[in-house]
Formats: sequence, C-alpha cells, structure tokens
Amino acid sequence: MKKLLCFLLLAGAALSLPAKKTLAQAVASAWAIDPALDSQKLEEEAAAIAGETALRQKYFSVQFGGGYRYSSDKVQVRASDFPFSLGTSVPPGTILLSAPSDSVDLKLSLLQPLYSGGLLSNAVKMEAARGAAEKDLTRLKRIELAGRVKASFFTHLLYSRKRDALNFLLARLDLHLQKVTNLYAEQLVKRSDLLETRARADEARLSLQDIEQLIASEAVQFKSLSGINPQEIDFQPGAETADFAASWEQLLAGHPLLRSLDERARLVRLQRRSVAAAYLPQASAFAEMHYGRPGQNFFMNRWTFYLQGGVSVSLPVFNWNRRSRDLELVDIAGRKLENQRAAFLRESEKSLRQLYLNMENIGRKLVLLEGLADNAAEDVRLKEQLYEENQIDHTDLLAAMSSQERYLAEHGEALAQIEMLKAAIDTLVGRTEEE
Repeated sequence: MKKLLCFLLLAGAALSLPAKKTLAQAVASAWAIDPALDSQKLEEEAAAIAGETALRQKYFSVQFGGGYRYSSDKVQVRASDFPFSLGTSVPPGTILLSAPSDSVDLKLSLLQPLYSGGLLSNAVKMEAARGAAEKDLTRLKRIELAGRVKASFFTHLLYSRKRDALNFLLARLDLHLQKVTNLYAEQLVKRSDLLETRARADEARLSLQDIEQLIASEAVQFKSLSGINPQEIDFQPGAETADFAASWEQLLAGHPLLRSLDERARLVRLQRRSVAAAYLPQASAFAEMHYGRPGQNFFMNRWTFYLQGGVSVSLPVFNWNRRSRDLELVDIAGRKLENQRAAFLRESEKSLRQLYLNMENIGRKLVLLEGLADNAAEDVRLKEQLYEENQIDHTDLLAAMSSQERYLAEHGEALAQIEMLKAAIDTLVGRTEEE
C-alpha cells in the first residue's frame, strides 16, 4: 500500500510540472500572436482579392441608372417650317407638334469589353505579381520574427549560464567560508581571511542580483514575443550550420526579399506594357434597355420601353505627351528596385561574412576556454591544499576561484553565442526549420 501511495504521489508531481516545449513551438506560437505578421497576411489577402477583381474586369458588367432633365427650350414644329403650304385652314404660325420641357429616363445597361490592347490582361498579371510579392514578404516577416524569438531565447540562455557560473562560485565560496570560519575559531587563520571570503561571497551575490535582473527582463521579452516562458523551453543544440558558400548560394536562390523584388520587377515590366496599351484603341460592346418619358419619340410624350445597342471605340489622340512621362516614371521605379536589390546583396554578403568570422573566432575561443576551465579547476584544488598548509596567501586562493568562475562563465557564454550566431545566419539567409 505504501508503494502504491508513493507511486501516486510521484505521478501527481510529474503531472503538475509544466510540459516542456521546443524552441520551434515557441516560434510557431509567436507567428500565431504577432499583430504585425497578421497585418502582413491581410495584405496578402487583399492582393488576392485585387487579383480576382482584375480578372473579372474582363467580364461583362451590368449597371442601372436613371436621370431627370428639364430644359427651358424645347422642340416645336410650326406650320411655317414646312416648305409647302398646308392650306388656308392652317395659319403659318400655328404650332403643329411640341416636345415636353422635361424628361425622365431609366436604363439597365450591359457592357462587354472587346479589345483593350492588353490593358485588362496586364492588370490581371500585375495583381498576380503583387500577390506573389506580398506572399514573399509574409514569409520574410515570419523568418524575421523567428530570428527575434531565437535571439531573445539565446540571450536568456547566455545570462542563465553566466548565473550558473556565479552560483558555482558562490557555492565554492560558501563552502570555503565554512572552512575559514572553523579555522579562524581555532586561530589557525587571520581574521582578514574571513573578511575577504565574506566580501568576495557578497560581491558574487551582488553580481548575481544584476544577472537575475537581466534574466527576468529577457524572460519578459521572450514571453511577449511567443507567449511562452523561456524556462518552459527544452532546448537541444541544432545541427552544424552550412559553410559560407552554401549559405550564400541559398540566399541568392530563395531569399524572400529577393523573390519579392523579382516579382516587383516583373510588376514594373507589366506596368510598362500597360502604359503602352492605354494608348491603343479601346473597344467595347453595349446593350441597354430604357424605360422613359417621352422616350425616343418625344412627340408622343408617354412612358415607353425601348432598346439600344452598339459598339464604342476610343483612342487617345493628344494629351501633352503624357505617355512618355508615364514610361519615365515606370523606368525610375525599375531602377529603384535594382538599386534596392544591389544594396541588399552587398549588405547581406558583408553581414554573412562577419557572422562566419565571429563563429570561427568563438569556436577557437571555446577550445581554449575548455582547457582554461579544466586548468582552473585543478589550480583551485591545489591552492586549497596549499592554503590549508599555510604555503600561499589567502588572496591567491580567492583569485584562483574567481578565475575558474570567469572561465566557466565565458565558456557558457561562448556556447550560447554560437547558437545565437547560427540563428542570425539562418535569419540572414532566409531559412527557418520551423517552416
């Protein structure tokens, strides 16, 4: 019975612990709650709706309209308007027919474009290019947000490892303080040794308070981004990052910003075609059903139904050379995109080289720090023995402990910095394993 009770207590304690999450889950959570990313998705949806609207501009449209008109002058037919005499019974000034002064007309019209010089087809293609560009920008924002989440987590991890090193030093100092206190009680060491140990322990606690503040602040930042506490993340180091050449090729082949710029360049080319098409003949067929008074035969002055239909053609003739100005504006937009692409590639190559140089440098430091940390641990053990034998000064032992803490802290920071650099490279190249 006791075994069963213990088992149930342990199971309950395990269930009460928060479930660990992966960093990928934190990134996915950030994607779900970020307002800026949601706004970009709305831009993507708006582009899709605009594309549907452009496509349906090629179809027929039906409109209803109406109007009322009053005229102070009206059509009248007098007997004197005829070139021949109507007889003696009709005086020359007699009004034979008179149109009404006002008219009302209601119409239902159908319009079908016949030829636009490619204007409507280019509009469909332009909206498709704009939609593709917005889709790439959405992916870019997802990658950038993933980079911010990872940077925040690894910053928190860096501070945590520094805290672990300080806790390790503090535990060693507390243990040493107990030994020194016992030795001082037996008058085997000086009081200054006791005071120095207490002071060094208090300094470590003071530094620990500062680190705890940084950790808490970064935890708030991480939770604001992802909605998850960084303590809930079960982080496992990822695979090694590809070399510079492979990452650069991947950036050139599929970076979302480059793809978006390519789509916008295609949009500019389509705009140029649209400008040219706007100055070609535009033809459309129309059919109208009218109900009005007095109708076509205004002398009858009654409500009548009648139909109209035909073809309308328009062609710009003179507009102060607006076509050339529109083409110049399109060319300027194209050159701006080329400059933006060149600037992005130049800055990205520089940043990517710097990131790989930093990673190589930290990798070399990591190897050295591992050796230094091992040597420092051995040095502390030796100096503890020497101090207990009164062969070295107390400050030498405290210096050895501080050196060990510094090397452990720098080693933990270096590991976190490597992960930060990996995340920065992925963000710069435009890749994220969460997708």
